[in-house]
Amino acid sequence: MKYISILGDRNLTLTSIQKMRQPGATRTYQVSDDRFCAEFPDGHIFFDYDTDLSDWKDELEKLPFQAAAVIMIVYRNAANVRHVLTQPDFPKNVYVDNDFCVPLPLPEYIAAGMPMEE
Repeated sequence: MKYISILGDRNLTLTSIQKMRQPGATRTYQVSDDRFCAEFPDGHIFFDYDTDLSDWKDELEKLPFQAAAVIMIVYRNAANVRHVLTQPDFPKNVYVDNDFCVPLPLPEYIAAGMPMEE
């Protein structure tokens, strides 16, 4: 499985992800209290929500806000993730950590071509 992480303030919740449109998804459902799934014809995306940021010390120091949550996006098809990240109702005030570089604000990450493991 491949993944990227979204770091956000207290406004970043799993509910915000569940409420957004998932164009192209054949099915969406809550797996558990902290996991949501969007299934697509060519793969799925899991959104794993966590408020334990103890593993994120280095990244948190680079953020211009007090991070309160992380959503790890676990995927099979990078194109589906790119499509979800560019939806108008995707949370905007977040940083993306793709494990390749320093976390970037979502608009900068999109402008950089959304590099992630294919």
